[in-house]
Amino acid sequence: MINKTDLYNQCVEKLQTQLDEMQAAIDKVQESIEGEQSSTAGNKFETARAMGHEELDRLNRQFFNLNNEMNILNQINASKSCNSVQLGALVETNKKMLYLSVALGKIELNKQVVFAVSVKSPIGQAIIGKMPHDEIRIGKNTEKIISIN
Repeated sequence: MINKTDLYNQCVEKLQTQLDEMQAAIDKVQESIEGEQSSTAGNKFETARAMGHEELDRLNRQFFNLNNEMNILNQINASKSCNSVQLGALVETNKKMLYLSVALGKIELNKQVVFAVSVKSPIGQAIIGKMPHDEIRIGKNTEKIISIN
């Protein structure tokens, strides 16, 4: 059986890595913009600076979204057992394991695969509030919930 605390910690670690990488990309673009400001190449300078600001805006939006995901993760009490599907629940179906947290995708822990999915995702919405032995329909597939922790 998968330890939920270990799974939670791996999710936090994976998301923190994404945040760190995003911050590094933001810093790199900011340095590039500052470097362009010392240039005096006229229109070429203005175009490069504008493109740099667009990229910076895009990266900042992604960074903001990742921070929101981290806030959602911080709401989870990993040691709490769940009786129904809710934020922080580890759900075993007859086909896969799901961890309702944030959209981090496939996570391998102790040679087992778990899919970290957001409660806002179509899968999350399809299973929220369900109980053990309930059937869920995800697209054209029907799965049965075996256990919830």
